[in-house]
Amino acid sequence: MGRQIDRRMHKRFKVRDESFAFIENDSKILCKIKNIGLGGVSLMTVANAEQIPELFDIDIFVSGRVFYLKDLPAKKISETHANSSSLFNTFIKSYIGIEFGELTDSQISRLDDFIQKYATIEELSERQGIYVA
Repeated sequence: MGRQIDRRMHKRFKVRDESFAFIENDSKILCKIKNIGLGGVSLMTVANAEQIPELFDIDIFVSGRVFYLKDLPAKKISETHANSSSLFNTFIKSYIGIEFGELTDSQISRLDDFIQKYATIEELSERQGIYVA
């Protein structure tokens, strides 16, 4: 059995507990950030994934208004329905993989600032023994 290969172009990092995102739909859908990189983000949400369009804008923020990055273009690339049998997952309905669209230089700079300040030092691919292509 071979090792998994992570085909992402950018490294992914876990984030601190107070990191969240809003998905812009007809209303804002609040999500918890699971991990993030310059190419995309993985979210946990209490909304059903079907409520989330394929293309949308996303806001990334840290509670307490310490950091807020608005209107990043995004595309839903994966969705998994959570197993609600776990006590800890009672409110989580979906896990959503998101790829960022074309970002401005300013958005890339602010996203990099977010990763530097609010992500953990540990890169996910190193921690999980996954090669980054």
